[in-house]
Amino acid sequence: MSNMDYITQQETDRFNNYWKSVGDCKLWQNYLDKDGYGTFYFRKKPRRAHRVSYFFVHGAIHDNMVIDHICKNRNCVEPTHLRIVTAKENSLKNSNSVGAVNARKTKCSNGHPFDRKYGKQRYCSVCQSEKTKRLRKKWLKEANKIKC
Repeated sequence: MSNMDYITQQETDRFNNYWKSVGDCKLWQNYLDKDGYGTFYFRKKPRRAHRVSYFFVHGAIHDNMVIDHICKNRNCVEPTHLRIVTAKENSLKNSNSVGAVNARKTKCSNGHPFDRKYGKQRYCSVCQSEKTKRLRKKWLKEANKIKC
């Protein structure tokens, strides 16, 4: 959709025939794909209806960006409920996957803030220090058991 500069009245009218206002949302009433997103044939190609709605109001959507539903309704095409974000931001904010849940955490299981980072792994210095002391004590105990 990025190379299109205009939208015809006929395209707008045809699009507007397929949604219905329910509360604050404009819910897509035509075909929904397996993921629950509306599909609209726009310029001879099937496209996700919410992306077309965003395009009608805001213009081009860059290739590396996705449209996030603020209302969390996948079949909503209300432009004020749509915002453009990166794929990473969208998946971290809207997913309950292990990675997304962990990325949202700010404290360890003991309630200490994550204040250290090693590569992509985060940890708290309090628990890490306690773990190091515990392991050092264990290793020394085992080393004393070994006799040459």
